[in-house]
Amino acid sequence: QKVDSLALLNSFNHIWMECWLEKGYVLENENDPSDRYLITDAKDQKIGTIEFKPYYLGLQSHINTVFPFHEIEDLVANPRSVVEIDKVAILKEFRGKNLDRLLSVFVHYSEKHEISYCVVLLERLFFKALKNVYKIPMSAVGEKVYYKGDYVIPAIIYPKEIYRNKENYSWILNSHQ
Repeated sequence: QKVDSLALLNSFNHIWMECWLEKGYVLENENDPSDRYLITDAKDQKIGTIEFKPYYLGLQSHINTVFPFHEIEDLVANPRSVVEIDKVAILKEFRGKNLDRLLSVFVHYSEKHEISYCVVLLERLFFKALKNVYKIPMSAVGEKVYYKGDYVIPAIIYPKEIYRNKENYSWILNSHQ
């Protein structure tokens, strides 16, 4: 569900902030333009969030101050097909069985916007789950970095490989589920 009202924005902020506080992360409040989505479960409860931010090859993309993504050749050559992913969160009591819903939103968004690269800072266990369980095509592009209360892995995800080969990813839900 796309966040396109103040009420939905309040739900979005409530969910990711609750998850950040639970993990002991530092909260940041940004009002940069981005596409925010609420993840709903089978009962239509709001259970998670994901945010897609425009990516810039400079320090106006804060993520570049944490890791120099802007020096990676593929991104420099194709800046318009890159987004930054942030605010990936699922409320504690809904984790596990709902990750396919969150990842499906990511796949559908990437396909609709013809995204080839996603830059992201991933918590280590989440990185391993995406790579080993969900077989997400991705690469760690640097050593772990301490950021906002935890070690994160700077990574690039290659969504085009997923949306062009959906039959290989049985966890993808159609966009109406």
